[in-house]
Amino acid sequence: MATTTPSQRTTHFLDSFPFRWDHPGAGELRDLLASVHFRVSPVLELAQQTGIRPADVNWDQPMTQVWFDLIGVARKQEKLRPLLDRIADGPDQALAARLRELLAAHPVLPAPATELPAGTWAAFRDPDEQERQIFGAAEYLDVAFLRRGAELATAVCRLLVTHADGTACYGTAFRIGPDLLLTNHHVLYADGRAAVAVEAWFGYEQDLDGRALTYRTVRCDTATAVGRPEGDWAVIRAAGPLPEDALVVPLPERVTVAEGDRVCIIQHPHGLVKKLAVRHNVVRHVDEQVVQYWTDTDHGSSGAPVFDERWRLVALHRGYDRVGGRLTASEFRNEGLRVERVAEALAAAGVE
Repeated sequence: MATTTPSQRTTHFLDSFPFRWDHPGAGELRDLLASVHFRVSPVLELAQQTGIRPADVNWDQPMTQVWFDLIGVARKQEKLRPLLDRIADGPDQALAARLRELLAAHPVLPAPATELPAGTWAAFRDPDEQERQIFGAAEYLDVAFLRRGAELATAVCRLLVTHADGTACYGTAFRIGPDLLLTNHHVLYADGRAAVAVEAWFGYEQDLDGRALTYRTVRCDTATAVGRPEGDWAVIRAAGPLPEDALVVPLPERVTVAEGDRVCIIQHPHGLVKKLAVRHNVVRHVDEQVVQYWTDTDHGSSGAPVFDERWRLVALHRGYDRVGGRLTASEFRNEGLRVERVAEALAAAGVE
């Protein structure tokens, strides 16, 4: 685990008391731990091994709330850093690496999402009867779906973006040209600040036994970054050669996507190893600008490619929100900018 100096500890959110839940790293830490350690028994064992009094934590609640309580109790008992050290010493190398980033003097946090003005979220309507059908239609996919998905996954990388003040954030990007990577504007220009260093981690993955695979880090040329907050897109060029096995994902001029379709997203949620989201992945709304869907994403998924069930690129993932209102049902949806709008914006900006 990375250690901090006494001067660093005076300002680090981990060492504040009471614990600083208003710090963006606090919620990220809780959600990260809950996403990996989501069963009570092993977490209870970790707490006991660290010397934390288990009676001070309510274990009979959702795991996100369990971690909320446990982090606060551990800090109060001066056991938070030992608890995190014990977790980082476990077998999950990707989690250990992510904790080191989060515990650094300048924690690496998710790129801050762009706040949409009130009333700009796309149309919403109540679920129709199809939504209530269970097993009403065949859900078979040809096995070629697996093969093509594995091929396209090579194009997706984790971004590590550093700014002039030393702060850093992470996100997802994917290769769309020989040296060109596509992501969100708010990833490369967090809070409007241009990046001074950008790394792309290709092949940041693990095997089915949780063993970390060797990945390749490629520096990017920050002088080549181009992006617009409108639509939330940005591109950057690699400063060196990209991995030969990393596919180029072409941007189609036109795609067909409709409500009720299914979309898949290859991403780096929470800045962890590459993941594929394919469950409850129903498209909920489509218009000329955006595609909205239930496919799972999280902090760090910004900039990920959104594919249909034939692995055709349909959108650039950029965020989520709750839709609905006083007179309609309400639900959370994720959203991506339609790939046609991305292609048009790149052409208008002179990016080839």
